[in-house]
Amino acid sequence: MAIKQVKVNVNDLTIGMYVSQLDRPWTHTPFPLQGFQVRTTEDINTVRHYCDYVFIDITKGRSPLDHRVAPAETLGQGRPGARYRPVAPAPGRGGLEASEPSRLVVRKGVYPTTVSLRVEIRHAQVVIRALQAQLIQVAKQIARGRLADYDQLKSSVDGMVESILRCPDAFTWLIRLRQHDQHAHEHSLRSALWAVQFARFIGMDRREISTLCMGTLLKDIGKIRVPATILRKRSRSPGEEAEYRKFVMHGVELLRDTRDVEPRVISVVRYHCERLDGSGFPERLTGSKIPLLARIAGIATIFDAISNPLEAEQPVAPSKAVSLLYDMRGILFQEDLVVQFIQSIGLYPAGTLVELTTGDLGVVVEQHPNSRLTPQVAVLDQNGDRNGQFLLIDLKQQDEVREQLAASGRSAAPDERVAIARDLEPTGYDIDVRAISALFMQAEEERRAGLLARLRERFRRAD
Repeated sequence: MAIKQVKVNVNDLTIGMYVSQLDRPWTHTPFPLQGFQVRTTEDINTVRHYCDYVFIDITKGRSPLDHRVAPAETLGQGRPGARYRPVAPAPGRGGLEASEPSRLVVRKGVYPTTVSLRVEIRHAQVVIRALQAQLIQVAKQIARGRLADYDQLKSSVDGMVESILRCPDAFTWLIRLRQHDQHAHEHSLRSALWAVQFARFIGMDRREISTLCMGTLLKDIGKIRVPATILRKRSRSPGEEAEYRKFVMHGVELLRDTRDVEPRVISVVRYHCERLDGSGFPERLTGSKIPLLARIAGIATIFDAISNPLEAEQPVAPSKAVSLLYDMRGILFQEDLVVQFIQSIGLYPAGTLVELTTGDLGVVVEQHPNSRLTPQVAVLDQNGDRNGQFLLIDLKQQDEVREQLAASGRSAAPDERVAIARDLEPTGYDIDVRAISALFMQAEEERRAGLLARLRERFRRAD
């Protein structure tokens, strides 16, 4: 059926319409790419915040002439956890009505950011170092059949979860810095970050988040039984691929044998490679037969794989990774899980290399939870050593940003907002994010030292 688009003022949007096009680029909004169904009043309010008008596809949703009001529960507006009537899949998206998962229950604002990145980053550094060392040790112990340090790993997992709940950007920033680390467990650590950040965003129960985190960290433990020659291959023969896929059940067997790991953690390991349409492995489960935590771990795993230089031959910028992931909705992954996951990470996660509307290059340092498109950015030196110094700006504070740019010899068009024009591929630029991080930390040390000196001077005068 051909697309039939109708231009609609945002004030005329109603639940049930399908937004197929905006009055601005998708990348300038927090919405996923390529369209979405309006299911809640929150969707409508968000559209109104960013757009004046939109185009709706009346072949996929309600028409402006359709004045019938859909029951609240039908479209996810009713009681928490209420089932919804599945939207007919787009052409090429196989329907799975018989095993359609229940609509995701989202509780926004359960875990507000309670500390700044500058405060949390030091604690996060300690947690990451401990986790990295313990994952290596756990792999060795599991291979020998005796997991002696599981309690220590659980303690570090709790530390990771608490850090992300307090300030997700601190962990995201530090994980980005470690992307050149060749240890096999880095992928699992990054995937666990994305999974926990998503769970935080939807307000998942704290104990469930810890289970999700542990399962995602241990999801690849079975690869210690897969020949290294097969693991390293980018392109495998059918026989090699079959041998590679055994890592899932190898992991399940190893974890079961230790008798210390909780069954629900093992469930995440067992099912994280299953896919909504039954194309996954090892059991080719479909839809709701795949446990929720495993569905989340699968999305986090795929997102990290397509956006990280060590996991992909040609890693892509976050916005492209978001677009690729969005294309998988309703096929490989549950649609509303994908949409909420994309909203949880934002278009520009901490550590993303970006180009500003001024032409300057920068690195995203910290996001604003309620304003993801206006993060803090470390603007790099235009002429000298890009890794030697930077200008930290907050895109949410436009007047201050213009003053900072002018003072540094840069300029911005008088009537144009200073904003992110696009994000850039993670390779191809001679930029050392580690060096920038060191400067950032040094600047924070100097700020703290200056504050302490001023306090000492104030107390000295008081005496």
